Amino acid sequence: MPNHAGTSPPTKPDSPPGHRLGGAWNYALAVLILVLAFTIRSVLDPLLKDRLPFVSFFLATTFVAWYCGFGPSLLTLVAGWLTADWFFIDPRGQFDIPHETNLVASVSYFLSGLVTISFSHLMHRARERADQNAAAALVNQRLLEKEVMDRKRISSEVRRLNIELEQRVADRTAELMNLNHELESFTYSVSHDLRAPLRHIDGFAQILEQDFATNLPPEARRFLGKIRQGSQQMGLLVDDLLNLSRIGQQELRRQPVALNPLLLEVQAELATETNGRLIEWHFATLPTIAGDPGLIRLAFMNLLANAIKYTRPRERASITVDQVVREEGSVIRVRDNGVGFDMRYAGKLFGVFQRLHPASEFEGTGIGLPTVARIIRKHGGRIWAEAEVGQGATFYLTFEPPPRRPPPSSGDSSVILPLPAGLAKPANPSR
Repeated sequence: MPNHAGTSPPTKPDSPPGHRLGGAWNYALAVLILVLAFTIRSVLDPLLKDRLPFVSFFLATTFVAWYCGFGPSLLTLVAGWLTADWFFIDPRGQFDIPHETNLVASVSYFLSGLVTISFSHLMHRARERADQNAAAALVNQRLLEKEVMDRKRISSEVRRLNIELEQRVADRTAELMNLNHELESFTYSVSHDLRAPLRHIDGFAQILEQDFATNLPPEARRFLGKIRQGSQQMGLLVDDLLNLSRIGQQELRRQPVALNPLLLEVQAELATETNGRLIEWHFATLPTIAGDPGLIRLAFMNLLANAIKYTRPRERASITVDQVVREEGSVIRVRDNGVGFDMRYAGKLFGVFQRLHPASEFEGTGIGLPTVARIIRKHGGRIWAEAEVGQGATFYLTFEPPPRRPPPSSGDSSVILPLPAGLAKPANPSR
């Protein structure tokens, strides 16, 4: 088993006493035991005569087999037989086994000795394997204990980091909510305070233009017209900012909203902007959704006003509102055949004061689409757009949180929108 950091390598299993002495010492010990067996048999020879000539040598072989190993025990077995045959079996002093009894004793001696040697050898091998397994088990236990301790430490660290991260997220969320609230309050206050000065500027410029027009040169009258136009545009911008801030502060009141009747009301309200124009309206059968009626009306008011404005260069404009099924689920789609926009700048589409067309071509304050986005976000939905220059634009919107799936592709200018709210008259749409 490989050595791991922080753990000890497995120790070599203990060997029998004789095995620790090494090969030469094992054989020397075997010879010494053989001499001792010969001595004991010689001392007992007057009593035993030629009976049991191999007993002491068999015991010596057993002892050597257990303590000295396989080779020395075989040497002891053979040497013991030769010694017993030479010294203790008649006729003595020669190697001769003429009698059947002595032959049987010799064969019994050899068979018993070989069995004993084999048994001792197998026992030693089994003990070595057991020692190796025990050493490996000990190392594995230490590794397992270390791994358990490491996992406990890592788990404790992960829990601590999660708690710390959750606390940071909670603190940051509370801080952002406070900042958003302060920003909305600041926007509302500034916008509200700007309305009176702007009305004064426009009012006094109108008085000058009406009452003193005959005394003013043409250049001065032109300047007065620009002053009035700028103050009126600024007034529209202030009104749109107020509407946007109100959406963030308004409480959401969900109830069933039938989209088809709502779209017909919005179309009727925008009729003054379509006078003299040929516009084909296509409203598919749309569902009834759960949402705030006032906010949803405001969202479609801005989207349809946007479509009316950007289809102005078309002799025959086409505006369609229908429903499609995409990966996001059921999606409401608002399409037009207007001027469209370059998808490279789609990321700016829902930003406040971000415009993709110059004010000289299309009027607006840059608040319309951010207002729509905030309304959709307040309902927990999403809004994104697809377009092509000169081919029109399509806006997709949902009023429910999207299912959990990978984010939209890079070509999709979507904005993921969670909750805010509000109600006001529609902002001047701009793209």
